[in-house]
Amino acid sequence: MSAWDAYISNMKSSGLQICGIYGLEGGQWAQSPEMKASQQEVASIVSGIQSQNFPNGVHIGGVRYTVIRIFPDTVTAKCRGAAKEEENYLLHAALAKTCVIIGGMCGPAERDTTKLVEDIRDYLVKSNY
Repeated sequence: MSAWDAYISNMKSSGLQICGIYGLEGGQWAQSPEMKASQQEVASIVSGIQSQNFPNGVHIGGVRYTVIRIFPDTVTAKCRGAAKEEENYLLHAALAKTCVIIGGMCGPAERDTTKLVEDIRDYLVKSNY
């Protein structure tokens, strides 16, 4: 168990159903078992946030998410075509200095996704990550 796994446990206990922390090149630092992000998918999310451009949406685990909002250092996207209804996550990704934090939820509490992800990001930025 890496030190980063504690962050994943914290994110999961806060309500995120899928979550992960990755380097800016897409390498996995830690992720929940439900998160199926590839290094290429994460690198593409980082690149899209940096360029503020997602011409093909966001992809996680081969599933396409439609971009809802892009702000400097963040993107929010929604899945509507997952194999299971309970996997139609609202996804939020936020860049820190050296990593990207990605989390998702579905259902009535999904609006909390942005705050939960950005709280972890803000803490990591203060810790020089």
